[in-house]
Amino acid sequence: MRTILSKTVFTILTAVYMLAFFSCATSPKNSEFLKVEDKQTPPPMLTELPVIEYSGIGIKYEVESMLLHHFLVVQDKDASGQFAARLLDEAATAKLKVKFPAGTYECLIKEKATDSDHSAFYVYIDNTPFRVYPSNPPLGTWELTTRAPIYFTIDEPRTILITIQANSEQKTGDVGMNLDFIQFVKRQ
Repeated sequence: MRTILSKTVFTILTAVYMLAFFSCATSPKNSEFLKVEDKQTPPPMLTELPVIEYSGIGIKYEVESMLLHHFLVVQDKDASGQFAARLLDEAATAKLKVKFPAGTYECLIKEKATDSDHSAFYVYIDNTPFRVYPSNPPLGTWELTTRAPIYFTIDEPRTILITIQANSEQKTGDVGMNLDFIQFVKRQ
């Protein structure tokens, strides 16, 4: 009788354990157990220049969602949107228009560069180029370009063309780095 009771208790406990394990593994709260492979869909390639409106204390805009020319969209699990844009050559451009209210702004880009020969590039605020780059030497991981922040002031509300490219008219930049997002934060 004792043996039958022990086997019955063991069978019941095993069944409860298995039931609890499988119900947790398939609940929406624990959906990470169901992921075999995390395949994301890249953002669509744009054919028209995106125009966004600045709001709040700051905005972030994914570079891979800008109007791209000679950029390669690559999947990167550590990038904010799971994708980044690689600046391929000197003809590459990424463009976006932003409607800004009057004020002073700071602009930073999140970049992943493997070395100093593939790290510096330009951001044009309308027709004014700003050279940006990560730490020296680059970390090889995602980092904001805080070493070379861009500051600009707008006296009245207006729409500004933002262009990311390798070179300016006066100086050559680099190619081969990945760019995650561009951010603008109002300072005044």
